[in-house]
Amino acid sequence: MRFRILPPIGNTRSPLNIESLLNSLHKRLRRKTRVSLSLESIDGSVGYVVDIPPEERIAFLQELQDAYPGTVVRPMKEPPTGELTLHTSLHLSPDVLQIRTYDEFIDLADDRLFADPIAGLLASVRTGKSGRIRCSIKLTLKRAAPWRVRKAEAVARRYRHRFRSDRMQRLFIRMATNRRFTVRILANAVYIAARKEPFQTDPLKVSQNLFEAWLTVSVSSPLAAKPIAERKLREIAGAFGRFTDSDTRFIADPPRRKVKRSRPFLLTAKEAATLWHPLTESGDTVSRMDRPVFKEIEPPLILTSKEGACGTVLGRVKFRQQRSQFSIGVDDLRRHLLAIGKTGCGKSTFLMTVVRQQIEANRGVILFDPHGQLAEEVLNAIPKRRTNDVVYFDASDRVTPVAFNPLCGPPDADATLIADGVLTSFKNVFGFQDGSAPRLLHIFRNSLLSVIGTPRASLSAVQRLLVDANYRKCTIAQVTNPAVREFWLTEFNRWNDRDRTQYIASLQNKLGAFTTNERLQTILDGSRKGIVLRELMDESKILICNLSKGTVGHDASTLLGSLLLSSLQIAAMSRANIPEADRKDCVVVIDEFHSYLAEGNTTMADALAESRKYRTSYVLSTQMLEQLDTATLAGVLGNCGSILCMTVGPRDAEILAELLSSGLTTTDLMQTPKYHAYLRMLIDGAAHTFSMTTLPPPKYLSGRSVVVRRISQERHSSSAKSTHRIS
Repeated sequence: MRFRILPPIGNTRSPLNIESLLNSLHKRLRRKTRVSLSLESIDGSVGYVVDIPPEERIAFLQELQDAYPGTVVRPMKEPPTGELTLHTSLHLSPDVLQIRTYDEFIDLADDRLFADPIAGLLASVRTGKSGRIRCSIKLTLKRAAPWRVRKAEAVARRYRHRFRSDRMQRLFIRMATNRRFTVRILANAVYIAARKEPFQTDPLKVSQNLFEAWLTVSVSSPLAAKPIAERKLREIAGAFGRFTDSDTRFIADPPRRKVKRSRPFLLTAKEAATLWHPLTESGDTVSRMDRPVFKEIEPPLILTSKEGACGTVLGRVKFRQQRSQFSIGVDDLRRHLLAIGKTGCGKSTFLMTVVRQQIEANRGVILFDPHGQLAEEVLNAIPKRRTNDVVYFDASDRVTPVAFNPLCGPPDADATLIADGVLTSFKNVFGFQDGSAPRLLHIFRNSLLSVIGTPRASLSAVQRLLVDANYRKCTIAQVTNPAVREFWLTEFNRWNDRDRTQYIASLQNKLGAFTTNERLQTILDGSRKGIVLRELMDESKILICNLSKGTVGHDASTLLGSLLLSSLQIAAMSRANIPEADRKDCVVVIDEFHSYLAEGNTTMADALAESRKYRTSYVLSTQMLEQLDTATLAGVLGNCGSILCMTVGPRDAEILAELLSSGLTTTDLMQTPKYHAYLRMLIDGAAHTFSMTTLPPPKYLSGRSVVVRRISQERHSSSAKSTHRIS
């Protein structure tokens, strides 16, 4: 079976590891079992290929990846042949003498540096980017037969004698290892005539583990490019000259259309490792080298598998041949998860996986989608048994929208918290702070505190409070907060009409931008019950918020998302009035969560820090950490126990490389392929980093969303007339 080997970038391991691997393989190989090690041009790039029998596949590949961490192994098919394929076989002569091995290739400029000789072989098989011409060097190894070893030992014993001249010694060794039987017989006569006393130095290799080797060079090309193919064959064969000296040489057969069955030559494990090994960092200048773009990191042994897990499956392990699914425990997810990655890298697919599993596990889930596509996909994934649990909040729905009143909090909720949440949401939209518009915020805060708790509390009521004296008088009469009453009766009434008009004009403009919006008028109508977040959380319902910026506008989408987020935090904290064991888990998934946060806004940081005890888990997604201000960034990174990193930019990579550790570099994080990620995940409270891939979304019936949307409208929209259950 053929495997494509992608060696790691910046490899510092020497060919000694391959030598050890081949020595181990030599002990295990059966007599007739062959292993092929190749260097090939693959679609214009240069790479390594291994063809190994099934019984040795696992052991060999695992040893290879252990010896060279970061090596990626991929199964591959036999490449198609071109119109013309030429082969030539190379033979080592004499094969009982050792070729130049890797430890002899030292950089002359610095004798401590290794000058990798395989770089020349890789460069020789490199072809054009079109891939029309393909080249390969194939080294096939088989455990040397005992009779071949005995013959080599016999030649060695004779070669140990001193000859009358070096020329006679070289002549003997060439004749004794010749493929022709008659020439080998004549070698005896040369030995008898030229030998002298024994000589102790032994330059032979018969004392080591020996392989029988076949070395084949192949070039496949269009028929019209035959001269180019022949020239390429000669070029590749000539590249082996670097491994020989005056006593040894590689002899090439004439080019042929078919591979000629030839007599093998002997190689030691060290020689084979010299001819085939992962390129070291000294040879990293080889262009178009086939490299892995994703560094695989080993998962921890305690990683929870899918079987028997009650958590959420996040993806598959991506490490060597491991592809098992894994999950995060419920308690670990309560410490929240942050997903970071550029657009198009697969974040939405990951979020879809998380949401779908909460739905199938009968847990409560709330989804914020600022684009709309993910919300539509989730509707298709709703099983029939949970159809009645869905509340579909579509901000672009003009006919039957679901209402939401941010001024109506849970029972016994603190009015100050509700007012601060609404105030923060408007700060996010308009970007003003306490220092830039103190009077506007002061008026707005007191107006909110005056309206909250009244029967028809809404943002429209706030605007009416500012301009309608009679309405203001009736409302103030119901205010119980002494500070708020003092504001209206003393400070507000002290302003003359001109100043009062000037002070409230800016606030009226801000509120008017939303209270005059037809969509928002219906959604924020205080006369309807609408969404009750506390009820949704306690009953494990499904809330899907489609806040598509393309249909409702950027500001409206941001405001609704911010209001929902602040109300959600208040609803979660209100669950303090029931025992912790009775609080049902609710997973809140927020795509592009930075859209709903203002600079200096601590809403999200506070929610992450406090929501675990209220059984509210946050799964946050963002494209760049730079979209968060310093305080929010610190709060998010400090409170999110698990962090999923997909493809990120250079600045984010610097932060995340240090946070994820495990030897990851900024380059690793910037070139992560689509649907791949590095995950720093909490497992029983301890963080572990490993590589993974996201799960592909299952296919659903496209018409399912129409049914779920219709039923949600019938049950929860302004035109709903019945609350019957539909199964």
